Amino acid sequence: MSGRPATDVPARTAGQWLSLIAGVLFVLLAIGGFVVTGFSAFTGSDHQQQVIGFAVNPLANLVHLVLGLLGLAAYTGRRRARWYGIVLFLACAALYAYGSVVADDPSGNPLNINWPVNVLHAVAALLGVLIALVPTRLGRPPSTAELR
Repeated sequence: MSGRPATDVPARTAGQWLSLIAGVLFVLLAIGGFVVTGFSAFTGSDHQQQVIGFAVNPLANLVHLVLGLLGLAAYTGRRRARWYGIVLFLACAALYAYGSVVADDPSGNPLNINWPVNVLHAVAALLGVLIALVPTRLGRPPSTAELR
């Protein structure tokens, strides 16, 4: 015994479960996007190519696939989930800021971002903050007397 009180560590944290959910949703969006677009017009801005209202093109599908695979990988560890939350926040916040400028503008929009996709990026950025900040341990933190 090290003299420290035992803390309960769950098998999976909420951050890991949220990473898994986000990963699965992004992978499904990417696969659905590739079914709709194929691999032609890699940076095309055709808002008629949609998956449940989200405009897609092969480049956007690739971005969603990478974010999804990272989310699936983050499910395997607490620290990976926390880092995934940070990466998800940074990537989606940047995509939201970019999309706010170019949404629904076919010129200069290689990711084919429309407003539903932009809202998805904003929600995913907030989810990234939640994943990054969720606690990884249960129980109370040790008091200063216990740390000595």
